[in-house]
Amino acid sequence: MDNKNIIARVGNFIVTKESGNGMDWISVKASSGFWTMRFRQDNMMFRMVDGMAGDENLHAYLESWVKMCYLMSNCMPDLDFMEEFYKSYTGWCDRQTKQEEVLGDEEDTKILEEERRKWEMKNELSGMDGGNG
Repeated sequence: MDNKNIIARVGNFIVTKESGNGMDWISVKASSGFWTMRFRQDNMMFRMVDGMAGDENLHAYLESWVKMCYLMSNCMPDLDFMEEFYKSYTGWCDRQTKQEEVLGDEEDTKILEEERRKWEMKNELSGMDGGNG
């Protein structure tokens, strides 16, 4: 990596933003240096970790999440544990889905009409410059 910048320290972990090879990365490393997880800038977790690292009010949550990732990546739980984990994960996914805003047909039609008008206006404006723009 060409450039490393420490953006947060949470518990025994260091969060760095790195750039190199035409890509930005977020790395979370154990202070000991024996464990790391990295996310590329095109991964949703890059934005999530970057946002939490930049907000001290979220550092406790970030630390807890990193500890969970650390523990899960350094153990081999039994099948009962994994089944319970997947039940919990499925429940969380269901709660997330219920919280998502679902647009009704009327709202959907309104948004599509607005986008169609924008597209038409853009085409009209691009035709006004006579193709010399």
